[in-house]
Amino acid sequence: MKTRDRILETARELFNARRFGNVTTAELASECGIAEGNLWYHFKNKRALLEAITEIFLDDVEVRLARLPSDPERILEQYAEMLGALMSEIRHFRFLYRDQADYGEHTERLLERLPGIYRDTQTQFQAFFHSMMKAGHLKMSADLIPALATNSVLILRYHLEFLRESGQDSDIGSGAVRSAVEQHLTLFEDNMTPASRRTLRDALDLALEAA
Repeated sequence: MKTRDRILETARELFNARRFGNVTTAELASECGIAEGNLWYHFKNKRALLEAITEIFLDDVEVRLARLPSDPERILEQYAEMLGALMSEIRHFRFLYRDQADYGEHTERLLERLPGIYRDTQTQFQAFFHSMMKAGHLKMSADLIPALATNSVLILRYHLEFLRESGQDSDIGSGAVRSAVEQHLTLFEDNMTPASRRTLRDALDLALEAA
């Protein structure tokens, strides 16, 4: 692995594990096995690291957004797989979802792309919920689907940040990412048939284990 790539991967892991604000460039250089001057050669400061990691994040988001319902017979499994991809994204870039209080404003590229990401993610969730309704798994008014999609995205996106700011454990090993999935299920699970709930739960167990 090239030095630059090793720095980025190590930085992401350290930021996720210890929080962005707690990691110094000296500690990062030591963890990479390089001199701090070598680190500065590739990245002048932590903000530059944030910008580079954000570019990787944006590429991953595009892959996740491409997951759309395609098989009515497997719509619950496909929804679980999409959630698994989203949870993997959140785990992989945990500090981006949790530590904005540390790094301040998002990077210019992320700020530029964020409105589209939110719009596309809401559209993605709406597509799955509509498909679940058509397949008979979800019983609710179609007029409520946009609000359901928005609330689902809000819970999944901001759960880690809420836990951190309310003094609860949001770090690796806390189960915080899984608890976000459980929280979002409370929005609509009562509107599913018992058989559909069991199928979705089983599919989520598989998808989140693999995430």
